[in-house]
Amino acid sequence: MIFNAKAQILVGLTFCGANCLAAGAMSASSVSYIYGAPPTTALYQTNTTGATTESSISANTSYNGVESAYAQASLRTASLKARSGGTADQINSRASAQFGDSFGAVDSATGQAHNWQANEKVSFNFAITGAVQQSLSSEQMSALDSQFSSMNHFGISVYRPGYFSRAARMEELWALPYTDAVALELSVLNAEIDSLRIASTHAWLGRVYTPWFDGSQAPYINIDAQNPTVVSLDFAPGGSFEWTAYLEVMTRFQPSTPLAERPTFVADFSHSIGVSFTGIDGTVTTSTSGYFPDTIAVAAIPEPSTWALMLGGMGLLSWLRKQSPSKRTELA
Repeated sequence: MIFNAKAQILVGLTFCGANCLAAGAMSASSVSYIYGAPPTTALYQTNTTGATTESSISANTSYNGVESAYAQASLRTASLKARSGGTADQINSRASAQFGDSFGAVDSATGQAHNWQANEKVSFNFAITGAVQQSLSSEQMSALDSQFSSMNHFGISVYRPGYFSRAARMEELWALPYTDAVALELSVLNAEIDSLRIASTHAWLGRVYTPWFDGSQAPYINIDAQNPTVVSLDFAPGGSFEWTAYLEVMTRFQPSTPLAERPTFVADFSHSIGVSFTGIDGTVTTSTSGYFPDTIAVAAIPEPSTWALMLGGMGLLSWLRKQSPSKRTELA
């Protein structure tokens, strides 16, 4: 779940558990609840193992139709993907993808940790493509189902170091019986996470429809399947930082009586949200994972003397690009 007031209305994203959050990098994907799935089909799936995670679930039955949900989060390709919906009498599915990492910087000339200045800014850029495919208008669907929901949400948050360890502890607490002591610690951790936040941005992707609040008043960005919409976040971290980004799509249409023709309702963001990061000029960005494009794993940084020889010899950039996966830190 996202612990941010702007995102609490979501059904809740599944975070990577303590085993990989504690490392300072994570990738997680989850899908849930296919209305027409046969009894033997799992109604919830999540994957938190590896730098690229993928989850999917589908159902194709004569009594309801075709329904599916798919999610992928990849630090390797810096992309998030999600898709949910189908062509069925009743549709109720959700897909979410999330990843995060810890970034720092070293000076290109020396290989030493960068001395961050208060006014030095870095930026994330997210190129978003997607579309909602529907055979009925949203107004028609709302009239046929008072609980009709179409909610597609994206967000990124940046924190000073300490977010991942606190989020891991919160995951542990949510698994325990809910007591006053657990509630108090959760409240303290939530406040600490809020205090660590450097910057964040969130966006509804397309018009929001939901029975939970007045979606017509929610600001949103227009989306297109072919032409990316770019969302940027510029910030001055003042030092090393941690970040997480997520994408969630949710489709629900369950008319009280079957329609003459099965409707199609699909939220498709499976062609990905592509992420790029721009660091400080004259530095090399480091990452805990070592997988995010154009970053180097902290453990792989050579000694200053070796760094200097590389600058005068084969070239630092060539070395960075040739780092093999075996020299990087795999997410557990």
